[in-house]
Amino acid sequence: MNKLYKILGVLLVGYSILAGMLIPLSTGITGVSPRVAQGGEELALVLQAYNSNFDAEKGGYKARIRLNPREAICAKKIEVNNAQQLTLFFDIPLGKLPIQATTADGKKSPFPLLEMSGQQGGYSSLESVVYIKDSLGADSLAPSFCAIESFDQGVESEVTFPFLNILEETIRNLFYHVPMWFAMMFLLLISVGYSILYLWKPEVEYYDTQASSFAVIGVLFGIIGITTGALWAKHTWGAYWSFDVKQNTSAVALLIYLAYFVLRSSFDDMDKRARIAAIYNIFAFATLIPLLYIVPRMVDSLHPGMGGNPAFSKLDLDNTMRMVFYPAVIGWMLMGIWMSNLVGRVERLTRRKLEMEE
Repeated sequence: MNKLYKILGVLLVGYSILAGMLIPLSTGITGVSPRVAQGGEELALVLQAYNSNFDAEKGGYKARIRLNPREAICAKKIEVNNAQQLTLFFDIPLGKLPIQATTADGKKSPFPLLEMSGQQGGYSSLESVVYIKDSLGADSLAPSFCAIESFDQGVESEVTFPFLNILEETIRNLFYHVPMWFAMMFLLLISVGYSILYLWKPEVEYYDTQASSFAVIGVLFGIIGITTGALWAKHTWGAYWSFDVKQNTSAVALLIYLAYFVLRSSFDDMDKRARIAAIYNIFAFATLIPLLYIVPRMVDSLHPGMGGNPAFSKLDLDNTMRMVFYPAVIGWMLMGIWMSNLVGRVERLTRRKLEMEE
């Protein structure tokens, strides 16, 4: 049993790293041109895609511009320029188009929404794809629009991760950044448990060394998490540190735990150090809940999941990503336990050596 969790941890982490790096992204729309259309005229929309192979599909794809949840303009013709580029032809109806500007809760809507489907590439979309100038003329008639229900989203022929325009390939960081925070909280919770056990039975030195070692690895995972987050932020937000509320509260949480180690090093008496550190550890962990989970949800944040929004939408974390994400979380937790036990063993051996020298 002692070896089983170590082997399982190594296998899960290895699997998450390999699968997270090797599974390709699905086809995604990276850009279109032009971005302005005139009502009553034909629109030739040049679409640029990522990880596509339009040459090989030989047709079998469809495209439409959705104006609202019920109405859309379907492409009348699609020409293949190369493997990553198409030209979509639309007849923009006359009159004022029923483009939905906001959602029911007052937020900006994704419309006009360009949607694309193919038998190999599957489904992809691009929000606010084009600005349509209304023409002077009769109002648009229902026959000018295509039925939403008739649009076939296609079936992807291989296992892929979803393509998101802002994240692109950095979506893979989800398997390395987020599991670090899960593992950190798990290890720090175990550390608090050992601190409580030490206060209950202060004669058992093992509880103190375990509390310290689990805190060491927990904070290490937190530092890795905040570092990978900064690298991710540079790509998506344009800066390593944008003083986002989640970044700030995470940094404060790590500083609180770094103070735990400063506190431990401030006492020469081991019993006094262990007792005070155990009490501090309990209060330090209690601050993590409001800092990481409550305060960021009270204000707007660049992070997903903040401001009361769900952390990941259906496309952000699909079934393929779950097959890698959850094993990564469990794997790093198990690796953290192994690493913490090693650190605790080294600390106990160091103490015994010092006692023998005295």
